[in-house]
Amino acid sequence: MTSTSLSHLNQLLKEFHLSGKQLAEYLNVDYSLVSKWRSEKRRLNPEYISKIAELFLTLDAKYEYKRIEKMIHHTFSEKEKAHGEKMQALLEFWLSSKSPEKEANSIENFMKKKCTKQSYYVFNGTSGRRESINIFLDYMCTRQGGNLWLYSQEDNKWYYEDDDFLKTWQEKNITVLNQGNTIHVIHPVELRYSRVAHFLYRWIPLHLIGNAFAYYIPIYRESDIKVTIFLAENELVLVGVTSEKFTKKIITYMFTEQEVLQNARDVLMELFHQSDKMFERFSFESNGQFFNAFKQIIANKRPVYYFSGAPIMYMVPSDCLLEALMENEYTEEEKKLYERIIYQCSFDYMMTISKVPINYIINEGQLRRLLKMNRVMMRFLSHCLGRPFYVNQKTFRKLLIKSMEVVCGYEDMSIMLTDHSMFHPFNDIAMFVKEKEVAGLVGTHYESSEGACALITYEDSVVKSLYGGCVSYMESCPARKMSKEEVRDKIYELIEESPVKVDLDSPAD
Repeated sequence: MTSTSLSHLNQLLKEFHLSGKQLAEYLNVDYSLVSKWRSEKRRLNPEYISKIAELFLTLDAKYEYKRIEKMIHHTFSEKEKAHGEKMQALLEFWLSSKSPEKEANSIENFMKKKCTKQSYYVFNGTSGRRESINIFLDYMCTRQGGNLWLYSQEDNKWYYEDDDFLKTWQEKNITVLNQGNTIHVIHPVELRYSRVAHFLYRWIPLHLIGNAFAYYIPIYRESDIKVTIFLAENELVLVGVTSEKFTKKIITYMFTEQEVLQNARDVLMELFHQSDKMFERFSFESNGQFFNAFKQIIANKRPVYYFSGAPIMYMVPSDCLLEALMENEYTEEEKKLYERIIYQCSFDYMMTISKVPINYIINEGQLRRLLKMNRVMMRFLSHCLGRPFYVNQKTFRKLLIKSMEVVCGYEDMSIMLTDHSMFHPFNDIAMFVKEKEVAGLVGTHYESSEGACALITYEDSVVKSLYGGCVSYMESCPARKMSKEEVRDKIYELIEESPVKVDLDSPAD
């Protein structure tokens, strides 16, 4: 019987009598990389996980997959064997999960009060749920390279009733991600759109900055009893249970026994394989796919909301954008190629297609920072081109002034200037939402292309939730009530308050 102390990759190699060198040759990688995978010093990335799963399924086919079934604790149905995709997905899931630790679990160190080791722990009410979540996250902040799997059917009042908890929750999740852990979460999309938006506005910063992947279940089945499962694989699991029909009590259980962890993992595995990815994720190297999605915002006359630090896209004449193109160190061939894309991101092109109602929500904090930068990355345009696109501060101000001229002269455009972020406490996220069609988010930094990331979703309930969130935000946000002309004048004031004090001809460090 295979020892549970071995990594999952080692278990496969041992079971099928393959050496690390043979696997390295099959994958066409250096043997040292395979050694790091086996010792869990380096995490397997999705590309290699897929190839490894395909290899071992092929090897086990003549044995009717019995060896793999035994290792992953799952019996394949005839339907799964006939199609193969589900078997591949299950084996990939198992390969990506972390092996049990040899060391004794020390969760007691994270309890507020000195506790005696028990088979499980119980937390009552919304305060108990928050306490259990804090213990869960504190524990995971000390771990590296682990997998977290999160799923909840509950209304989650414990989550949105305490702003201080939300801030701490976000900070701890960022620490968990920075420790090299991965978070997989199934977002509830069956709730009221306002509640779905509330969750997403807190989760989107995590999805943009780290290995936090979003899913949703397309077909939701209503249940009288609502369940929450938070699993830190092979470490601990929280199980929360509520029932609106039978009781209002919220109870959370924390388990550390391997048998319970395995059962929770089996349940979550089935749920995640019923799920679809909520967002398509793009880096700069997206082969124009982000640009195609972004162009949809002017495809018809349905309104658009645009949240960012400056109203640039589709607000500036093409000659201004083409002039900015010359500032970048592209080859002549690249410049010629990008001219078409840049024209399609201009006000000239938008007016030839459709007069789209666009509602701009400009974050004043973002704008103030932009006016102090030596060079500013045009983030949406960079993702459309597939590489960083910078303008110096002088050009940025020129584009900003031109955009405000367009806003004030275009009847179907509105603009709001606010100090409040939709993504509290994160201020540098940009978003566009087209009613009933598409939503896009960009987390790339203005000054650096490092960690460039953008998300696109077409899922109906997500788009409706984010769009509804923008409508509510404009109606309720404590912003100064200004006309477009007053906003324009305020932005001009901000420009005058931030005189250029840098050498505009030299690139930023």
